[in-house]
Amino acid sequence: MVRSLRHAAVTLFTAMAMSWSIAGTVLAQEATSAIAVVDVQGALRNSNAAKEIQAKINERRQAYQRQVTEEEKALRASEQELQQQRSALAPEVYQQRLRAFRDRVTDVQKSVQERRRALDQAFTNAMNKVRDVLVSVIAEIADERGAKVVLFKDHIVIAEKSLDFSDEALRRLNERLPSVTVDLPPLD
Repeated sequence: MVRSLRHAAVTLFTAMAMSWSIAGTVLAQEATSAIAVVDVQGALRNSNAAKEIQAKINERRQAYQRQVTEEEKALRASEQELQQQRSALAPEVYQQRLRAFRDRVTDVQKSVQERRRALDQAFTNAMNKVRDVLVSVIAEIADERGAKVVLFKDHIVIAEKSLDFSDEALRRLNERLPSVTVDLPPLD
């Protein structure tokens, strides 16, 4: 009788230990699947829409640079002409033309700064569209996989590869948003 009680106790203890072990494994699996990792910066950088945005911004920046180069040439020519006329002009006329030249230089500098700001704003607005779609794609994938937390990949030191769904996020982002309209400022 004592032996059968001992045997029953050992069997019960073994069964409880196995169930705790199985429960612990299941809980651990649920905990790891509740976390996901995504390379958001990589997706933003490598998406088709982001590459198109960058190309459009670079193209407009180069067009602006050509305009600025022409304006600089014109300013240098005006400056040389003013220097050559200096001795022939009355001092007050020379000062008046010098002020006009400096005002023109200031206007060109302001124009360059405004163009740069406008391009930066166009880039930011377009990339915000990409970012918004990426966030919805990430939320969709996380929901499908049962992830409760999604972490930036660049903030993780070590993670199991199965937790990373960056490639899937990029693929869906490219499908959902193959291109973006960039509201570029006009050329002068």
